[in-house]
Amino acid sequence: MEKDRRGRRRQPDQERGLRPLYPRLPGEWTSRAVRVAMSSEDWARFDDLVRTAASSAPTQARAHGIAISQLIERPVAVDRPAPGPFDWMDWERQKTLKLLRSAI
Repeated sequence: MEKDRRGRRRQPDQERGLRPLYPRLPGEWTSRAVRVAMSSEDWARFDDLVRTAASSAPTQARAHGIAISQLIERPVAVDRPAPGPFDWMDWERQKTLKLLRSAI
């Protein structure tokens, strides 16, 4: 068995690098890095979904994927209030629309 330059053991069929840390993904799965921003309440609810999915998932990343897939399959809740403006452009747009509506 060969060793790499750091002294780590290499498998005969391993061309370079160490063996993968995570199990291989099924053929129809794709891995992506995603940056998401949510309120702390929504993150807490999402973390609960991930904890539930973690019992059947081999890795944390797959638990996240299962939780997101479940959310996509659920019908959208209609009774949730619309979020407020998040940046100054949204605020300006809403202010202008209010002024235009009051002028009519």
